Amino acid sequence: MPDWVHDRATETPDAPALVFGGAITTYAELNEAADQSADELRSKGVGAGSLMRFPAVAVPETVVLIISAPRIGATLAPFGPLQPQGELDGAEHVYAVVTTSGSSGNPKGVILTPANIVAAVAASQARLSNDASDRWLLCLPLFHIAGLSAVWRSLAAGGSVLIHDRFDAMAVAGALKGGDASVVSLVPTMLHRVLDADPGPYTGLKAVLLGGGPAGRSLVERALDAGLPVLPTYGTTETASQVATVAPGEEHEAFGTVGRPLDGMTVSFDDGEIMVEGPAVSPGYLGERLRTGPHRTHDLGYLDDNGRLVVTGRKDHIILTGGEKVVPQFVEAVLASFPSIRRAVVVGVPDNDWGEAVVAVVENDALDEPALAARARAALAAHQVPKRWVRVDALPELPNGKVDRAAVASMLGRESEDG
Repeated sequence: MPDWVHDRATETPDAPALVFGGAITTYAELNEAADQSADELRSKGVGAGSLMRFPAVAVPETVVLIISAPRIGATLAPFGPLQPQGELDGAEHVYAVVTTSGSSGNPKGVILTPANIVAAVAASQARLSNDASDRWLLCLPLFHIAGLSAVWRSLAAGGSVLIHDRFDAMAVAGALKGGDASVVSLVPTMLHRVLDADPGPYTGLKAVLLGGGPAGRSLVERALDAGLPVLPTYGTTETASQVATVAPGEEHEAFGTVGRPLDGMTVSFDDGEIMVEGPAVSPGYLGERLRTGPHRTHDLGYLDDNGRLVVTGRKDHIILTGGEKVVPQFVEAVLASFPSIRRAVVVGVPDNDWGEAVVAVVENDALDEPALAARARAALAAHQVPKRWVRVDALPELPNGKVDRAAVASMLGRESEDG
């Protein structure tokens, strides 16, 4: 595993590595802090084979731990509200254990090797062309693969990381507008809020990586019109983040896709399910047998005529209603294009007549159900049209900003019980 910080401290010691609260940490200072942290960890008995669990608060001290632990052979296991469970066999071959978001079931600890991280970082840099002149705005949690990847990618390129210890839409908008950062990673919810806080225009940005869930067409169009170079991306914790990303400069021609697979990523399909192979793909999960064959993502999609990946939904979220299959994410994308709807989640609930009934939970200010239903009937097949509409002020979210589908389903279950 290359020690990017040590190398940069030798080559460009005075270059900025981290920016936090107005204070700049150079590569030389970061390298020295990591050496001190490594000594402290050794004194506490942490070393090769140790699975080092620590709360991944987005502050410079966490970045120091991320750098120092591998120097003594320890395996990183950053956690937030969700913790990876279990122990490691052969921990000396594992760089990190990163917890999945839990958006599709119980969270798991994903094993990532040094080779996984190196391959993922190199493929990302080849696609984005980020370099030492770039400053990456980090406003995602460091227990999430997207947050960790922002740090790895930036330090590998000799760039700097602008750390926000929490997401604040106005602060992010200010940093992007003021030229404090050239690259940022966001999920759709965050991008919505940034544009609501400041609709732009924005100039001088290299890339806005947009991942973590489906982004509605209207959101991407709004961002592009505001001058934000939005690059939709698709990835998983199991693939050390990116699988496919729209290339810079192709924002408009690749519209509706997440771009071509990155170098080294081989994407195939089994009955529509996206499967991925390549050097960045994890060997497996903490406490489970190692993976054999390609990583099955449980996501559905296809490659278009230009070799770009289109993600259509989740295999395990498919609704069976009246003998027809409904992919919730497709319906959600249509509903999100309606001017009155900020966000929508579509779920199936048990129904005596239909098996499952399609229910739309929409985030908006007022619910005009007849108007929404009429518009949905004009845009969707009959079996895709929600049979019930529920309005909420705000959809429940997971710590990484994704909508918490389990909480939505639970909410609907409680509503049914209440009559």
